[in-house]
Amino acid sequence: MVIDFRRVRTSPLALCILGEDVAVVEDYKYLGVHLDNGLNWRINTDAVHKKGMSRLYFLRKLRSFHVCSKMLEIFYQSVVACALFFAAVCWGGSIRAVV
Repeated sequence: MVIDFRRVRTSPLALCILGEDVAVVEDYKYLGVHLDNGLNWRINTDAVHKKGMSRLYFLRKLRSFHVCSKMLEIFYQSVVACALFFAAVCWGGSIRAVV
């Protein structure tokens, strides 16, 4: 991935490593974090939101079955929170409030 903050973007030169051409991509998923070539975290934020909402569904289902609150808390900490806060140190500081 080529990260370029110039106002006028030029196409990057072809890159060859060990005789193989390397493709230039707009975004890339590395260790579960979505990066794009402008270091915009929108794709990653959307992916984290989607993952968090799908896991919260199971928490709501457990609550509808009248599972005790301690078990719900354990489920939240181990399943939901870990998905929401994964790599938050990296991308959390650049999230803007969506109005």
